Amino acid sequence: MTATRRLDLLAIERALRKVQSRFAQLSQDFTEPRDPLTDEVLQNVLDGYALIDDYVARGVDLFDLQQLNLMLEINATVLCGKDPLRRQEYAQHLLATEVHFFNNVEGGIKDLYNWYCKHHSESVWKRAAGVYVRVLSKPQLFIEGNHRSGSLIVSYLLMREGLAPFVLTLDNAEGYFNPSSVIRNSAKHGVMALYELPKIKKKYAAFLEDNAPDPMEFFLSDTPLSVSQGGQ
Repeated sequence: MTATRRLDLLAIERALRKVQSRFAQLSQDFTEPRDPLTDEVLQNVLDGYALIDDYVARGVDLFDLQQLNLMLEINATVLCGKDPLRRQEYAQHLLATEVHFFNNVEGGIKDLYNWYCKHHSESVWKRAAGVYVRVLSKPQLFIEGNHRSGSLIVSYLLMREGLAPFVLTLDNAEGYFNPSSVIRNSAKHGVMALYELPKIKKKYAAFLEDNAPDPMEFFLSDTPLSVSQGGQ
């Protein structure tokens, strides 16, 4: 990759604010209760988009063995934002998450990395959907924040291909939350997983592709920024 567009974080915030303002109404169509989109959660998610924007601009490969740990920063950001004091409060949790991430044989990063390597030749939609399924299904990749972290990793993968990130909107909220509930309640391994997870992945890939916004909706419209120029 020689150049990349930068994210329009204000456009992403506008979309999320609309969802926030109508969350109670939207949640009536959710199959499971969802925590409200508070200002703190929303800001942390925006910080997460800024982080993956930086990753893509710098050519970071999250599925390089030397850079897998950068996924932990995505999770820490959606939970704590960039506030050092908040990070300090969460220090024990973040440490426990790191241990879980690296050492959980059935659901940790080794499982996700192995899956990704086996499916690397698939379309970006199927790869992104499959990654989301591996992050969210049981046992989950992180202790907390798997929905938000998984969606940011999905966005990162799409952006690496020049596509728009996945952003929660009024139009896709139900289509996002309800399948996510199915995924979260599904196991990664076992006989049922062999049959069910590929079907779930296929449906979620179709959802991502069918709901993909015009890239200009969430990217800045100015001249693409060369990776060699660095940050924002």
